[in-house]
Amino acid sequence: MKWRIKGAVAVLAAASMIFAVAACGSGSSASTSRPLTFGKPDGPQTNNSNPFLGTSAASVQGYRYAIYETLVQINDVKPTEKPVPWLATKWSWNSDYTSVTFTIRKGVKWTDGKPLTAADVAFTFNLVKNNPALNTGSIPFKDVTRSGDDVTVTFTENQYVHMSSLYQQFIVPEHIWKSVGDPSKYLDKNPVGTGPYILKTWSTQGVTLTSNPNYWKGKLNVATIRYIEYNDNTALTSAMTSGQVDHGFVYIANYKTAWLSKNSANKAWYPSTLGNTTLFINNAKGAFSNIAFRKAASMIIDRSALSKQGTTGAANPITSVTGLPSSGKSFIDSAYSGQTFKVDASGAKAILTQAGYTGVGSSNGLKDSTGQAVTVTLTDPSGWSDYDTELQLIGSELQSLGAKVTVQNPSYDTWNEQIAKGNFDGALHWTDSGFTPYNIYLDSMGGTFYKPIGTDANYNFGRFQNAQADAAIKDYAAATTDAQRTKDLATLQKIYVEQVPVIPVLEVPVWGNYTSRSYTGWPSESNPYSNINMTTPAETLVLTKLKPVK
Repeated sequence: MKWRIKGAVAVLAAASMIFAVAACGSGSSASTSRPLTFGKPDGPQTNNSNPFLGTSAASVQGYRYAIYETLVQINDVKPTEKPVPWLATKWSWNSDYTSVTFTIRKGVKWTDGKPLTAADVAFTFNLVKNNPALNTGSIPFKDVTRSGDDVTVTFTENQYVHMSSLYQQFIVPEHIWKSVGDPSKYLDKNPVGTGPYILKTWSTQGVTLTSNPNYWKGKLNVATIRYIEYNDNTALTSAMTSGQVDHGFVYIANYKTAWLSKNSANKAWYPSTLGNTTLFINNAKGAFSNIAFRKAASMIIDRSALSKQGTTGAANPITSVTGLPSSGKSFIDSAYSGQTFKVDASGAKAILTQAGYTGVGSSNGLKDSTGQAVTVTLTDPSGWSDYDTELQLIGSELQSLGAKVTVQNPSYDTWNEQIAKGNFDGALHWTDSGFTPYNIYLDSMGGTFYKPIGTDANYNFGRFQNAQADAAIKDYAAATTDAQRTKDLATLQKIYVEQVPVIPVLEVPVWGNYTSRSYTGWPSESNPYSNINMTTPAETLVLTKLKPVK
């Protein structure tokens, strides 16, 4: 899946040495002198701390949010929860969400001693506005103005569905960034932020940050943080189980045995976001272009088995027929309240028979109403063990209907080209998440993503087309009232359920593997105050909550 990023050179031994040196003299008891260590499986990085670039070391390893702070904190795992003021003490939108005004907190200093002002915030938004390479969310900025401690940003279109992106815009100092030239090429090797930590040392094996003594929220309980890169999931998991890493953002196969059983202090929390893992199916050609086969396929799939066998229970099955995960249950239309997916083999076969299929339930003998043999090719990249297992299960279930099924595991690049150009029958892929279900339905069936077969599509890989769905998606994004958004969601869910543009199967978890041996205060199932992904803006908040074990 998307969390798997492989490096070129193993760095486990080097990382172990770094840890050993850092821990030397600290003994077995934890204290504020014991570094907090984060691990990721991305391999060696290059010295680039530019927070605007998703490929920089600061972004990949996650330390950008220990240095740079956002205006507002939002809880991705509880999307309906009220946002928390951060560098902005308050904010307000106009009625059609084309203008937002932020009031900037006083008394905050950059780590070089200069004060944070509203001018810095206005400068940051203008920097994004005037540099397309930085505006990765394609926000349609109009104007950015400042009045005292207030910054007002206006847009050419309603930004209700993009509020979280604006809240989570990190702020950079004007007095430094105004002179960097092209901001998309600036390496930012000595970053100056308002955040709780300061970059101390950087190497390809690891990055060290120390606490900001003048942090506006007061003294921090964690004095030193280390970010260490490992070559792959296996190396990182080994480092975690041996006590070298406190938090690892990594998929651990058989996590209960490989991680939890190793030490009672080892914890795993995999909360779902408001997105889903979906079997994207080709609506434009092949077996899934027939709605009867799409419906039958959805009915025959055992989502609980996919969860248990594909992810050892780490990813919960999607249960609502609307495709919404548990975090989105408040958005389920009343017409579908309580309606859940159930494996119904006899019902699936009946649908095919009624649609004129023959050979239903035979061995590779299924034919559609025209007499055409039904063949299905399922594809996902080699090495994605969970997806690969899940495809095999789905394939066997489709075979039970009589279809001839082939499961392919090509290279990532080959697979990516297959789904982008529409040269596939079925493929597991995730949808984007957000604080509303907008992205689930946009990614699954949005006409703005539609491309003819042979032309690259960024989403709606199945080439689903429905004018009513497109109108509801567009109207939802432009709506100014909850009533209108509720009406649009009802329309979208009806189309999603009845037309089966995709087949949702699993929730999308955040991989939170951590230990409480040295530090406590992590977000957890019992205290879900924040996302546990330490490469997101939530990191800033979490770092202010951690406490050393005495």
